[in-house]
Amino acid sequence: MILYHASSSYYSMIARLALLSAKVPFTSRRMDIHLAKEQLSDWYLKINPHMTVPSLVDDTQTLTDSRDILKYAASLAGEQWMDSDSAVTQNIENIVAGQYGIPIEKLTFGKALLSIPPLRLIVPKMLRGIIQKLEAELASSPDPLALTKKININRERLAYFTEGKLADKLEIERAHIRNFLNSLPASSTQAMLFGAQTSSADVVTAVLLGRLRMIGEYGLIAQDSPLDQWFTRMQTTSAFKQSDIWMRFQPWRIVLKR
Repeated sequence: MILYHASSSYYSMIARLALLSAKVPFTSRRMDIHLAKEQLSDWYLKINPHMTVPSLVDDTQTLTDSRDILKYAASLAGEQWMDSDSAVTQNIENIVAGQYGIPIEKLTFGKALLSIPPLRLIVPKMLRGIIQKLEAELASSPDPLALTKKININRERLAYFTEGKLADKLEIERAHIRNFLNSLPASSTQAMLFGAQTSSADVVTAVLLGRLRMIGEYGLIAQDSPLDQWFTRMQTTSAFKQSDIWMRFQPWRIVLKR
């Protein structure tokens, strides 16, 4: 089983933490999605037509979405995860769906653009370059629909970062995240969100809180609250330690492709 992923990728972190928490053995294939842009290469297009990370490949299937990888990990974990408990299954699924509804990329890059003025020029220029490259490949693409979807996603990103007042947009994203955090069943008395065992909700929430800490938005969580205490416990697990959840930005790793 091979996991194609990027160290800094939010959704790759979900895949890594899910597989490690479920004790699923896999071979790691790190992708350079920033400099070499391997996700746009011809060889990777054959694996994942969406040109995104992560992707999980084994002898029987290829999963090209972190949510599918999360479900797969939960199925392999079986009764070792709370997902198998019918009493809480729907609640877990609701939290996973809520987390995937958070536009975390917009908050991440939006914060960076507001904090580092040169990025206001660099990021739009980079997005325009990606769009132009993909448009040039459209006529010869073996999967023009997937390529068109990728182009439209990048156009939407470009519009989000360049049109209108970005600070106001980020306040909307913060409100969205606050609502999600307030829906979580964190408790100071149980190890995980739904009991003694891990669930898919624990995986996605841990990655979300790690990202909030990395981008300086951990203040959305009250200090020493049950959720804060849960995240502290989560960080002590071997799966979390091994899964390379970024809680601080590490640009040198991007440059060194690590």
